[in-house]
Amino acid sequence: MHFVPWRTIDLDGAFRITAPDSISEEVIQEVSNGIIFKFNGKLEKTKLEILLTAPYEWEETIHPSERENPPVKFICRFISRSTGRREIIDLEDGGGGFFFSESSYIPFMNGEEVRAEALLVRTEKFAGPKSRSGYATEMGQIIGRSLIHTIRFATTEATNDSIFNIRWQSFPPESRNQLWRLVPSEPPVIEMNAEVTASLKKLLMSKALRKDIDSLQRDVIFTSICSTVWTMLVATGMNSIQSIQNANNELSSEQIIEQIPPSQLQTLALFSTSLMETNIPAHEAVITLANELRSPESFQKFILKMSSIIQKETKIMELAEIMARNCRFESENIKQLKKEEIA
Repeated sequence: MHFVPWRTIDLDGAFRITAPDSISEEVIQEVSNGIIFKFNGKLEKTKLEILLTAPYEWEETIHPSERENPPVKFICRFISRSTGRREIIDLEDGGGGFFFSESSYIPFMNGEEVRAEALLVRTEKFAGPKSRSGYATEMGQIIGRSLIHTIRFATTEATNDSIFNIRWQSFPPESRNQLWRLVPSEPPVIEMNAEVTASLKKLLMSKALRKDIDSLQRDVIFTSICSTVWTMLVATGMNSIQSIQNANNELSSEQIIEQIPPSQLQTLALFSTSLMETNIPAHEAVITLANELRSPESFQKFILKMSSIIQKETKIMELAEIMARNCRFESENIKQLKKEEIA
């Protein structure tokens, strides 16, 4: 711990986190105190067990007048490096110097990385005798701290964490001049017309790593697609939030966003800070957005802001690259043709 003018204690000796349902736990070689939890199936609510064996004589960090009933608590703090989300978990006294908690964590993406640490903090302001030099006295002061442990949630299942999928499809004759269409699903699917010219198809499939004439042409096309596609995706996400709110308005905003599909959550995370005109982490901005959507007129207000957000150069480049990364799926017809060519 950094130097502070009160007694402190190191909590790292016996602080550990396990996931009982994990099929394997692997040390992250490049990160000290790191571990990967792997699971079969989808990452939904992940059960965690947190255990801390308090160091011997930890009570000596408390003023003698307070040791019979110490105004402190052991906690575990999670900070997600992937989303900025923060959670505090109280550790219960199990007797014999053991403090523990059975909790759950809902990863928002495969590979989400969380920094965890154990803390001993004061819960009340010191109210004892005046002679208290060398002891923490203010509520919230940290008396003990562990090293930071890095946890990564992963699944052995081949999952697709895309915001949407893009696939080439032959459109019916009445839609032969249509370039794309959006198909509702989870995640949503953007179908591109497989009958477009080969040069246009190659252009749309490109991923720009540098600024050249092809990437600029592609970005112009994506701009026209983005202005509609992303607005529709954001509208779908906000509509889901309002539907959940209407069904049960007693739910907190945090509980509401846990219920929307992952692709909608990722979409809203892309735009929430701009929609809310804030610099807070994306996850917190989505919660704030959900809270604002309790007002009926907020939906239209946010939709009207989408056009100007998308047209910003930095945002259109980001959105174009996301779409380009998803242009890796081929129609079954194209796959079959390739097999026949190989044969």
